[in-house]
Amino acid sequence: MQHSATLFADDAGRYAYVRAGFSWSALFLGWLWAVAKRRWWLLLLMLAMDVCLWFGSQLASELRLAPMLLLMAVAELSYLLARGWYANRWLEASLRSHGYKPVAPGASTGDAR
Repeated sequence: MQHSATLFADDAGRYAYVRAGFSWSALFLGWLWAVAKRRWWLLLLMLAMDVCLWFGSQLASELRLAPMLLLMAVAELSYLLARGWYANRWLEASLRSHGYKPVAPGASTGDAR
């Protein structure tokens, strides 16, 4: 199975690859994925969401409310899946907002060898 990826470049000559589809690393690593990709706003949003879900789970556990525990488990699972599904889209949108543009296939990278 071949994964497709898009190469992005900015005017300063920096490059970044963005894979298409699901991001397993974002699913399992979460905010560490955002640190590795150097996307600081995504890092802050992911940390905020993680903290909110953690506090909700702690509250549900403390109060011993089974429906709330189930709701928090569903919310956490939904968040994990959304993070994996949308991570590459968020990365692409972030790169585009920072001036990166897709590089056309077969385009020269400036190397004259």
